[in-house]
Parts: sequence; structure tokens; C-alpha cells
Amino acid sequence: MRAVLYEQGEMPVFGFFMCSGLASVVVTMAEGGSAEVGLVGCEGVVGAMHILGPNPAPAECFIQMPGSALRIRLEDLRGFFLESEGFRNRMLEFIQQQTVTLGQLAACNKLHEAEQRLARWLLMARDREGTDTMPMTQEFLALMLGTRRTTVTLVAGELQRKGLIEYTRGKMTILSREGLEIAACACYKVAKDALDMLYQQSVAMSDGVR
Repeated sequence: MRAVLYEQGEMPVFGFFMCSGLASVVVTMAEGGSAEVGLVGCEGVVGAMHILGPNPAPAECFIQMPGSALRIRLEDLRGFFLESEGFRNRMLEFIQQQTVTLGQLAACNKLHEAEQRLARWLLMARDREGTDTMPMTQEFLALMLGTRRTTVTLVAGELQRKGLIEYTRGKMTILSREGLEIAACACYKVAKDALDMLYQQSVAMSDGVR
């Protein structure tokens, strides 16, 4: 947890194929504020966007839920991307999904209330990690949501009073996924639809070949 995969303002050296766990992409402003703009689980590759060009990373990426990954040098990953049409198409699908999610989270962090954003974030993490119980501190959630720790305390307490989550020190458990979906903003559905569509074209093509 908190292992840094690449730093903001630097070009990543490695790409990471996530096998388990969850990586978070976070932008930190010059004045010190931070907000999450992306999540990567076993559906994707940390650093995928950086095979497209030479721009340094505009955000930091670190592990927020412990897990494992397969690591490859970014220059080798770029070589596979250029050589293999099949691999390139899958990578572009994932990069598109990440772009859709990034845009939606940027709007969400600006326009929606903290309770909606917390519900949305928990659902997105659940979709990738596949577990209802996640290691989580209020300080960490405040960083993810770009808000104050006191605000997280209030909204987490409200979700707990509604019976949607259970929060104990360093651990949060989803009790009602359906209730969280009602509490979340519409941004969750946009992000979930983009995740569900990921790699569907390759599955359809494989079915056609069989």
C-alpha cells in the first residue's frame, strides 16, 4: 500500500499489468490540493497512456489496495504496441476507457456532493477489486476525493447510518451495493458502462472465429 509506480512530472520507466490490488492516479496541485483522476485494477495496465508519446506523467500513481503486478519496461511495452495489431487494439481500448473515466471524474469532483462521490468511489473500487471489504482510512479517502478529512467523517457516518457501509478503523465494508448505487451520482454509471464495454470487441471477434 502506497508503493509509488510513477511520480508526477516524470516519464514512467515501467508499465504494470495489475494482477490484483488497485492503483490510484492522483493529481496534486501546486498549492497542495489533490484529487484522484483514475483507477486501475486487473482490467488494465498502469502507464498505458505513456506509450503514446513523450509527455511526462501529469499525475502520480501509487498502490492504494495491496496486490501484485507484472512489470515491463515501458520501452519494451511500446515495442509490443507497435509490432502487434491485436495487442495495440486492446491497449487502445483500455486507454479509451481510462480517458472516459478521467473526464467523468474531473466533472464529478467539481460538481457533485461528497456523499455522492464517496458512494461512486466505493462502487468503482468494488468493481475492480471484487471484494466488499477494503482497507481504507479517512485520510486516504479525503485524498482520493479531494476534500477535507472532516467532510469524509461526516459523509461516511451518514452512509453508515443509512446501513450502506460499515466503517471501522482502517477498514470499510459495503453492506448494500444497491443502496450505494442509489446514493452515487450518475458519474458511476458512465464509468461502469465504460468498464463493462472494455475488450468486448475482442471477445466478439473470438466468438466469431470459433
